[in-house]
Amino acid sequence: MPKILFQNQQSTQAVHERLLSILSHPENLPLWDDEISRVVPTTAGYGLTRQRPALNEHELLTVSANANQVRYHSQGGRLSYDLIFTLGTSAGLTTLTQELQLAPNSALLVPLKLLMPIANHAFAQKLQSLITLAESAREVMI
Repeated sequence: MPKILFQNQQSTQAVHERLLSILSHPENLPLWDDEISRVVPTTAGYGLTRQRPALNEHELLTVSANANQVRYHSQGGRLSYDLIFTLGTSAGLTTLTQELQLAPNSALLVPLKLLMPIANHAFAQKLQSLITLAESAREVMI
């Protein structure tokens, strides 16, 4: 069973469909995650390259989506994980919950207690960048 490392949640005025579209197309990742320098479609998913230093400098990402959730499954790097984005509504706003799950067989080089707050903070910043992009008029891959 996967281990839930953390959850972040934010509300936004961005339209549900725009967020879903941005998340469903990994080609948009460099627009809201400045560590990702390259996204290459492959027959097995998407090859991601991050700027150094990074826990996963290279990884293979597969994406699954439905009307209210997008799941990024990462493998091939030092850390296998699932990053799950769940969309909802509350008080007329779109809510976006981000959950990071580690694969049960993940072997960490550092203790989980040290990794958790650092990763949580970094992912929360990326979530804010995603929301900023979604609320903007900037063109994205759809």
